[in-house]
Amino acid sequence: MKKLILAALAVLSSIGTAAWAGNLKFASLLGDNMVLQQRTDARIWGTAGRGATVSVTATWLAQPVTVKADAQGRWEALLPTPAATFEPQTVVAESGAERVQAANVLIGEVWFCSGQSNMEMTLGGGFGTPVEGALDEIAMANQYKGVRYLAVRKDRAVTPKEDAAGVWVECNPFTAPQFSAVGFFFATRLSRALDVPVGIINASWGGSVIEAWMSRELLAGCPDVDLADASNPDVNDMYKPMIMYNAMFKPASRYTVAGILWFQGESNISIACYDYADRLTAMAAQWRRDFGRGDIPFLIVELQPYDYYDGQYGLQDGHGPIVREQQFLASQRIPNAGIVGTNDLAYEYERTQVHASQKRQIGERLCYMALNKAYGYTTVPALNPCFKEMRVEGGRVVVSFHNARAGFMGADEIRGFEIAGKGGAFHPAHAEVSFSFPEGATVTLSTPAVPEPVSVRYCYKDFEVGTLKGANGLPVIPFSATLPEQTN
Repeated sequence: MKKLILAALAVLSSIGTAAWAGNLKFASLLGDNMVLQQRTDARIWGTAGRGATVSVTATWLAQPVTVKADAQGRWEALLPTPAATFEPQTVVAESGAERVQAANVLIGEVWFCSGQSNMEMTLGGGFGTPVEGALDEIAMANQYKGVRYLAVRKDRAVTPKEDAAGVWVECNPFTAPQFSAVGFFFATRLSRALDVPVGIINASWGGSVIEAWMSRELLAGCPDVDLADASNPDVNDMYKPMIMYNAMFKPASRYTVAGILWFQGESNISIACYDYADRLTAMAAQWRRDFGRGDIPFLIVELQPYDYYDGQYGLQDGHGPIVREQQFLASQRIPNAGIVGTNDLAYEYERTQVHASQKRQIGERLCYMALNKAYGYTTVPALNPCFKEMRVEGGRVVVSFHNARAGFMGADEIRGFEIAGKGGAFHPAHAEVSFSFPEGATVTLSTPAVPEPVSVRYCYKDFEVGTLKGANGLPVIPFSATLPEQTN
């Protein structure tokens, strides 16, 4: 019996040793067709045997980068990358007799996309959720030779995971329908603008609240968040705190990226909407710390017009403007951030369609913003006009704006402005546009229903399609404002 026990222990010992002695792997997010961030130290990581020596080489490197795996078999190497190139490269990792490689690798710009269903929404669309212009883009997708895409597989975890699943794909008519629509339009336009390869990593989950993308440490300071909900089977995954941060973002944050695109907020219409700016600001700081690349650009997409009240899911009528204001506030608080206005991107028939079809314009506007903020193209006028100040002159409200020094584009009818007196209701206002130098464009508002106005707001409804645009064609950001002496 003793001999049998010793023999069994020997077998188990050999199995354990064999498991750790081999199994050299790249992390799941690394592999064929990937894009690595140019002109930086790109992180390459994976697993091997405990304490094993791992040598990483690449076709552009003169010398290999050699590292040692830790006690858990984890290894990480930083590869200095050259300027962007469309020439396919190969990355190889070797440890003893083992060898793994990633082929058809491009060097360019890599961006991380996240949010809920409007970011997850594919170019191919879904049932009742088409993407305008998708047919032509899919048919012509072969022209985007340098664009690559990886969707992080949906997963959830109560504690941070080491790895997340995903596969890099090239852009062609067979794969393009599965790209995030916003990510596709952003990547293809950015690739053309910079003439470099562009890779998109998309970690999104339809219906998810912002709290699902925040860490335990951040959420510990939120009294309305019950961390026990993360493991509660009776709570829908969309509403569970921290589970997507732990399972999808945290492992993906090891990938070296140039910037972040964030399109989320619909599910926070009725959940802590007044805290959204604070939470998005804290989340952006946490994500940047995890990426470890400083204040990389953080670009926010404004919620598109949608009638949020449906009488079924508890969504609150009239809370859409609150979250949009919170998004704008966050864009002002977060260093090196920007917000892309979308209040003009909905058709009247889409009032009850949360997935508006005009995604091309969002991707393009994100591209313009990235060019302006991340790549030094300050000549690209990518900023939306936004509220600067108001004054009252003879019963009329005069509103001035940032980013409107070149004036506004003409509209047959400017809709969406309302004014109110002290303690009174808001009434639609007649709007007149004027221009002066150097102040720029102003809008004068009046209505006989409000002889002594003190407050003004613009597009301050769940569904209100904006018609006022700057000279750059970008819509004015919705806002509400009151004369300072009236705020106490």
